[in-house]
Amino acid sequence: MRRKLSVKLQLVYIALFFLIILTTVVLNYASSEKQLKTQVVSSNQNVLSQISKRVDSTLQEIDLTVLNFLRVGNAYSFFDNPASDSPEYLLEVSQLQDRLGSVLASNFDMKTVLLYSARSGKLVSPSSYSSLEQFEGMGWIRGFLDGPKADKWSAFPSPENGGAAVRDFLMIRYYPFTASPRAASGVVIAQINEKSISDMFGDLQFGDSYNVFLVDREGTILSHKDPSMIHRSIRDQSYSREVLERAGGGFVEERTSNGRNLIFYQHSSYSDWTLVYVVSQKQLDKLSLAARNLLIGLACLMALIAIAATIFVNRRWFKPMEHFVVKLEELALRHYRDSGDGQAPRPGVISYVDLQSRIQQVFTGYSSAEKQLHESLPALKLQIMFDMLNGSRTRFEAAEPLLKHVGVELYPKHYIALTMEFDNSPETRQTGDLHLYLYGLCNVAEETLQTMDEALKGAAVQINDSQSVMILSFGEREEDDYDDIAKRFGSRLKEYIKINFKRTICIGIGTRYEDFRDIRTSYLESATFLSCKMLTGPDSLLTSGVAGDWNSRALMEVLETVDLLVSAVKQADANEAERLSGQLLANATGCNLSKDMLIQLYLQVVLEALRSAAASGLDEPFLAERDTLLARFRQCETAREMNDIVRDLVLRVISAWSEKRSSRKKTQELVEAIKAYIKLHYAQSGISVNFLADLFGISPNYLSRLFKEHTGGNFVDYLIEERMRAAGGLLLDTPLKLNDIAEQVGYTNFSSFLRNFKKVYGMTPTEYRQWNGGAGRSSAE
Repeated sequence: MRRKLSVKLQLVYIALFFLIILTTVVLNYASSEKQLKTQVVSSNQNVLSQISKRVDSTLQEIDLTVLNFLRVGNAYSFFDNPASDSPEYLLEVSQLQDRLGSVLASNFDMKTVLLYSARSGKLVSPSSYSSLEQFEGMGWIRGFLDGPKADKWSAFPSPENGGAAVRDFLMIRYYPFTASPRAASGVVIAQINEKSISDMFGDLQFGDSYNVFLVDREGTILSHKDPSMIHRSIRDQSYSREVLERAGGGFVEERTSNGRNLIFYQHSSYSDWTLVYVVSQKQLDKLSLAARNLLIGLACLMALIAIAATIFVNRRWFKPMEHFVVKLEELALRHYRDSGDGQAPRPGVISYVDLQSRIQQVFTGYSSAEKQLHESLPALKLQIMFDMLNGSRTRFEAAEPLLKHVGVELYPKHYIALTMEFDNSPETRQTGDLHLYLYGLCNVAEETLQTMDEALKGAAVQINDSQSVMILSFGEREEDDYDDIAKRFGSRLKEYIKINFKRTICIGIGTRYEDFRDIRTSYLESATFLSCKMLTGPDSLLTSGVAGDWNSRALMEVLETVDLLVSAVKQADANEAERLSGQLLANATGCNLSKDMLIQLYLQVVLEALRSAAASGLDEPFLAERDTLLARFRQCETAREMNDIVRDLVLRVISAWSEKRSSRKKTQELVEAIKAYIKLHYAQSGISVNFLADLFGISPNYLSRLFKEHTGGNFVDYLIEERMRAAGGLLLDTPLKLNDIAEQVGYTNFSSFLRNFKKVYGMTPTEYRQWNGGAGRSSAE
């Protein structure tokens, strides 16, 4: 027969999937094209607005910093007072320079800050102090006082105006703030790094294309990623008029020969500058192309998945079903031919109703066969034994006929249950192999029973995936003989398995009970005794004498040993920890603990050790291992295996602890060596963090961090204290002049020496020498 049902279904499903995929792709592409422009406009306007706010915020922060700087007393003194060469005036200038340096250090967007006093003609920068004429290329500063009032924010003067070709911005503040240029006492000029502004443009969607720039009210480009574009005008662009005349933010469209461009703009009312962002048609097409390619790729992937899924389903289910139907048709046709029916259908036209009838007949016959199979002797024996072990059958008189029917003979009294389990090994861990071993174990147990001379009857059955149970029944005999016979039977069975199966087993022997209904109790006892093989190890017979009650005194010794072991870990005593782990194993074995209790005991030791390691930041290498500990413990067969795992982990924790302490000692020695070098060579003017880092072979950052950790202060403060200590001694013990003392303690800048001396001692060197009555007092003065 050739119905071709599977081929037809396959083609129908493939066509249906293709139609669904094509419709989905077309609808998604149409909607994505419509949403693309809206998303581009909305997202870019929002980002441009945020960047404009960030630019304003940066400029406002610089303005506020300069205003706060000008409000202090020494700034007023510089603008209002004439210049002087006195130490006090130079000290004030030095302090002013330090504050300028602090302003620059706290604001990375500023390159420098210049203070020019019209009264003294002096110009101060963080590193220099001199008259304006001595500063090369700074003559343009005087133009801010001689000419009209300049805008607060402007570009650096162009080369035509006498300035250098620099791309940075300037912030101009007159002093006093409200004074006109000619009435002002001076001017403050802050030079702002233009690159710090242009770097903000990278957040835009196409910000790497050099299509973002900042222009002033005249259309001159002030900031651009391309330095060559700065100071150029955008007035020749068709969109410039709309962009420069409008306030707030928005966008305009520009039609060019290459397509449509979107021009986004955002005007700042604070600086009166406009941020412009040009998105070309080519860039817009890239977004559309990416969406289109993504949809095409997804469509192809979905089509391939649909074809593969259809073929898989067809081969996995429909084709076997078709093959099954064909075979049934062949059987039906053969039946018609064998029956001699002249009305037998032709091949290929047998109806599904006839097939249904044939299938129903087959399953009816199969149900009858299945019923006979379930009532067979092995299945019946298994059912009866399970009923006896779970307590469903409690009367011997009712069970005896069924037991005899399946070939099992038992005495009416005196029963002992034995639970048997193969010792775990790689060869028997596969479930299929283990079932075969357990089946063989049951057969061997029943054969061994036949070789016993005593009046002994019984039967064996596999009770679960890893254990078998043997039920022994005895004739009348002495009270002590029952347990002895059961032990001899277990020993003989163990030896046979060891010799012929090359495996070992453990057997739990329950208590002897007289009544038939107590077989379940004996079985539960034997299973409990078997769980104690963690303590006895493999190839063991476990009875109530071996797995007895807990010894409370021994249990207390176990808990005390656990505390001592945890204490040894905290003290990083490896020898004591190893000794206590062995003692813990001995105490736990003598306490008759079950496997679950041993697992909890050892987990407590491990968690306490890891908790101590975590307090010192050493637990990270052990985190992954901690999560697998429970599974590893459950795979252990003996308490010794479990103890070895704990001992290994504890010793590794102690080793990590010792390594950290050793590292701490080495870094302390390194810091002491650096401090000793400073005390001997503080007079070297070139001593610095970088110099000492190269000298001792470490990085500057690492040296600074070590100094902070071990001394509580930083390197620079320590060096200043050593130099000032030496300077104080020279002031009191020698008649040297202040300049000579500054050079002898490592200072090439006298102003820095004065500033640091006053910072340490709270007074000038002259005051210190006068106050303490030092030698050479009159000479210094």
